[in-house]
Amino acid sequence: MRYSILFLFVFSYFTSFAQDSVKYLAVQSCMVSGPVFLQKPVLSDTVNIFGNQYDVKQILKTKISPDAFRGDAVAMYADSSGYFSIRHSPTDFSTFYFFNFDITASAFAKAKLKVTSPQAFELYVDDERVTDKSSIQKSIEKAASTEWSLTLEPRKYRITVKCLLSANDSLQPAVKMALETTQSSILAKLKISTAQDKRPFTLNDVLEGERPSNISVSADGKFAMLRSSVVLPKGRRSTIVKIFNLATGKIILTSSEDKGWRWMPKGNRMYYTSTGAQGRRLTIVDVTNMQESIVAESLPDGGFNWSPDERFLIFNITDRAPENKDGVNQILSPQGRQAGWRNRSFLHRYDLQTGVLQPLVFGYRSAHLSAISPDTKSIIFSTSKENYSERPFSLHTICMLRLTDMKVDTLWHDIKFGNVVCFSPDGKQLLLTGGPESFDNIGKCEKVEGIPNSYDTQAYIYDIAKRQVKPITLKFNPSIDRSFWSKVDNNIYFLVTEEDYTNCYRYHTKKETFEKIAFPADVIQSFSIAEDAPFAVGIGQSVSYPSVAFKVDLRNDKFIPLDDPMKPIIDQLELGRVKDWSFRSSFGDDIKGRVYFPYHFEKEKEYPLIVYYYGGTTPVSRTFDGRYPFHLYASMGYVVYVLQPSGTTGFGQEFSARHVNAWGEYTADEIIEGVKQFCEEHPFIDRSKIGCIGASYGGFMTMYLQTRTDIFSAAISHAGISDITSYWGEGYWGYSYNAAAAAESYPWNNTDLFVGQSPLFSADKVKTPILLLHGAVDTNVPVGESIQMFTALKILGKPVELITVDGEDHHITDYDKRIRWNNSIFAWFAKWLQNDDSWWNELYPKKNY
Repeated sequence: MRYSILFLFVFSYFTSFAQDSVKYLAVQSCMVSGPVFLQKPVLSDTVNIFGNQYDVKQILKTKISPDAFRGDAVAMYADSSGYFSIRHSPTDFSTFYFFNFDITASAFAKAKLKVTSPQAFELYVDDERVTDKSSIQKSIEKAASTEWSLTLEPRKYRITVKCLLSANDSLQPAVKMALETTQSSILAKLKISTAQDKRPFTLNDVLEGERPSNISVSADGKFAMLRSSVVLPKGRRSTIVKIFNLATGKIILTSSEDKGWRWMPKGNRMYYTSTGAQGRRLTIVDVTNMQESIVAESLPDGGFNWSPDERFLIFNITDRAPENKDGVNQILSPQGRQAGWRNRSFLHRYDLQTGVLQPLVFGYRSAHLSAISPDTKSIIFSTSKENYSERPFSLHTICMLRLTDMKVDTLWHDIKFGNVVCFSPDGKQLLLTGGPESFDNIGKCEKVEGIPNSYDTQAYIYDIAKRQVKPITLKFNPSIDRSFWSKVDNNIYFLVTEEDYTNCYRYHTKKETFEKIAFPADVIQSFSIAEDAPFAVGIGQSVSYPSVAFKVDLRNDKFIPLDDPMKPIIDQLELGRVKDWSFRSSFGDDIKGRVYFPYHFEKEKEYPLIVYYYGGTTPVSRTFDGRYPFHLYASMGYVVYVLQPSGTTGFGQEFSARHVNAWGEYTADEIIEGVKQFCEEHPFIDRSKIGCIGASYGGFMTMYLQTRTDIFSAAISHAGISDITSYWGEGYWGYSYNAAAAAESYPWNNTDLFVGQSPLFSADKVKTPILLLHGAVDTNVPVGESIQMFTALKILGKPVELITVDGEDHHITDYDKRIRWNNSIFAWFAKWLQNDDSWWNELYPKKNY
């Protein structure tokens, strides 16, 4: 600092007191930066075109970067009268000082911010100017004040007072700041802090910051490329690309310009495509010096895969169907409503030496590349056709094409399930994945008596010469997410859903055994293994920590951290503890779950409870971020219980098969039973204040639960399904999803399921206030699912609200709309579980129309 500050320490960081029924929360600690000196412009004794002289108002409006507000800041404490005073020697310059602190609201609140100073100042909230005081007083005793009304949502607000000291002014700069309200209860929701203090978790921490999103490793294992998404305040987005030297762990390149770099099949070069003078251009980059060389021009549009020897590319080129220009459309199949469904894609080989583009497949059906053989002599491709006579309503043909003479070997013709992942390193086998019914039910576990869950992905190995398929995961409970067959050790690496974790396993092909690899994350989000080296890189997050990047040495399974961009934010946060809690259901199953506690949890108090579930085909994973950030609910004073009812993958085929032809049966009973047992074992729960929330299938579950029980005081359904029949026929994927969820059942042959399990037909049994949320252009679960339930409950006189979000599909992704959507959730729970409807009424004031 270029000045000295008079530090007057106090024992309390903030003080609240009452005077004339007004309650005060005085700022007793802040960060101070400055001075910033400003010279008077020449000819300042004249007037401008508006007839104004250069005066304090002009000086005060001087634009200064928000970075200067907090640059070189030091902590300062108020004196006994509440002022922050700075020792300042008079100069010939006007001088700015910046007083910074944060206000964090744990719940919705309204208050006034009062700033008092003998100097002129501007007040900034989140780096935006909101008001000022241009008058100057000659003594601190005569200091004048300015107030600004704050409407505070549960998040952090950055406050800056930009204080101006006039040239040759001998009065020391002094500022006093306080929050004012008429209710003591509001002060309890507010915390004044500095950047050095711990603070509650807020929605901004969920939406903003730098998050690693994708990582890949060079073929030789020497370098890694990490892509991170960056969201700044107000939703401004960008991408950062970092390249690491894995030997040192150091970053050798950081770029905010993402050219779409990808690794070459060999070595450590990268490639990207761009538009040049002759059309699409392919450029190779030497990562050691970032030197570029153009290797091809006039490339066709479409995605492509490199051959392992880097001599040719396999393109996927789309033939676009003619558009119907008169606005009248003939829908030929249930899938025909989707944009681009009539387009067809075909495979072409592009020889990099000659520039010849050779079509490999021709016809009516699209062809998709599955794998290229290690010797580059063959490819595996698949075609499919619609088959609405039986589930899963499509048939696949998988072929091996020998590129040397264009001979086709049809491996499977018109099969219903299964696909090819890759060749084995020696090219003699194929790694396959698919549901338990794939390849004539060879992967179905004997414990499953009926139809298995086709979303419970299994792994198979196919011997090309013998034409034999072998299931390798029959006794392996986790569900397969991704696979990689390493030519370094000839083992297969699987990313799997295992209960509410995403883990990595090594399958030893010789011993035919699985070995779990312990990674520094609960949920692995991205994973890449080097083609020619025993190294891998990954991204993962945990139940109480956001995404980090790491390197793994596969020879000893030791990991090395690479990037942890959110650590400075996490170090500031107050996060409550998380513990696992399971119960034994009346069906005899251990139903897994976990509990989130508020940071300042006191077991002697009573807390409202929020229950979250999905109940569909996948468990609620142990992620830190997400659309439903459980730590955020906990920071608002709720205990949060997340459970994994039966029907989900990751617990074995018998468990996941319970999802089939159930639509809430058993699952709802488990949720109700779990909530009751949880309350029995945790007496700090206020049983009159229990809320529940779910989305998509979980939104259906929310509606369905309210027809089965009255234990909930508030319910929220996002993109929920109210009528299984209308969802089955109207949603883009309703009928195909039901190929698993309602296998062999249809509205005409199983009305007990399609009608009996639909919440709409039991709407008269609902007693709980329900908030229905829906994207207005949801193609997965059409908005009509919420509209018809809303209409039914309105006719029945039940407490219900419907909020639609314009322009949003199944997920709410727009920054501002997501904030409003989240706030609607928070406000609904505050209204019914915390007896505070002020936020809801602020968002949705009562209307007479």
